[in-house]
Order: sequence, then structure tokens, then C-alpha cells
Amino acid sequence: MPEPRFYGWTVVAAAFVVAVFGWGVGFYGPPIYLQAVRDTRGWSVALVSAAMTVHFLIGAAIVANLPRLHRRFGIAAVTVAGAASLALGVTGWSLAREPWELFAATFFSGAGWVTLGAAGINAMVSPWFNRRRPAALSMAYNGASIGGVIFSPLWVALIGWGGFRRLRTAISPSARPVAAIRSPTCGKTARSGRWHWVWRWACSRRLG
Repeated sequence: MPEPRFYGWTVVAAAFVVAVFGWGVGFYGPPIYLQAVRDTRGWSVALVSAAMTVHFLIGAAIVANLPRLHRRFGIAAVTVAGAASLALGVTGWSLAREPWELFAATFFSGAGWVTLGAAGINAMVSPWFNRRRPAALSMAYNGASIGGVIFSPLWVALIGWGGFRRLRTAISPSARPVAAIRSPTCGKTARSGRWHWVWRWACSRRLG
């Protein structure tokens, strides 16, 4: 009988991609978003810096409980939810018109990015390796550096070209449902469902 295929290196490749986007959007991105928010809203550096600090503090709180979340919901489900949360949070950074909205967005971005960070990558890769685990983790973590190399200049270019609007459109699939609720059905969507208050808030924002 043929030996079963070993998927460990496929997992490493997937984790590498996750790291590229996790660090590129959630770690290297906030200092760039900070400047964009300050320039477009006219808020003080202290205020926007405090929001960025909250982003990382929320991440620290979530990462401390990440093993528990992985056990309860599974690594894949937590990672997907984290990616969606990060996308929603960064979209919130760009939509915020009041300081409290910016701080609310940091809860989503901070909670989301750490699921794609070091602890999340370790949880994905480590179960597949024993003797070669350090090499596998090193390869996966290289995605963090690549994320900085690719996304930092990309965010600067996008913001310089079209403002935060271009950046949030490029970041993630979360921009699509946010755009969708700006359709003629927005009012109906905003009045129904468990998260009606989220949709109502988003419907009141301008995406343009």
C-alpha cells in the first residue's frame, strides 16, 4: 500500500501566506493607518496613538486565550474568524468619524490580527512536525518579514493614491459586505438580525 501523503509542508506554505497577511495588515499596517487617520480626521497624534495601543493590548489579551479558543472552535475556524475580524477592524479605522468609533474598530483589528500571528502560526505548524519543527516554523515565520516588505510600501502607495478608501477596498473580503449594505436593501438589513446595530452604523457611513 502506498504511504499516506504527508501534508506538513503544505501546511507550512499555507501558514507562510497567513503570516504575510497577518503581519502585513495587522502589525505593520497600524503605524501607517495612524498617519492616514490623523491627516484625514485632524485628530491629535496622542489620540490616534492611544487607539493603536489599544489595538495591540486587545491582541495581547486574545493571544493569551488563543489555545483555549483553538481547542473549543478549531484552529481553522479561529483563523478564518480572526481574518474577518481584522478586515472589519481596518475597515472601521477608515470609516470612523468619531474617536469612539476608531477605538471600537481597534477591538476588531486587535483581536483579529493575533490569530494570524506567531501563536496562530505555531498552532498550525507544530502538530505536523517533531524533529524538523524548528525549520518548519522558521519557514512559516518568514512570511512575517515578507508581509512587512510587501504591505508597508503598498499601504503608503494606496493611501497616497486614493486615501483610506483605496486601502480598505484592497485589504479584505470584509469590504464587500460593507459595500453590499450600501445597496438599496441596506435599510431592511439594518433593521433585522442579531447584529442589526452593526449594520445600522455601517449604513450611516460613507464609503466614498
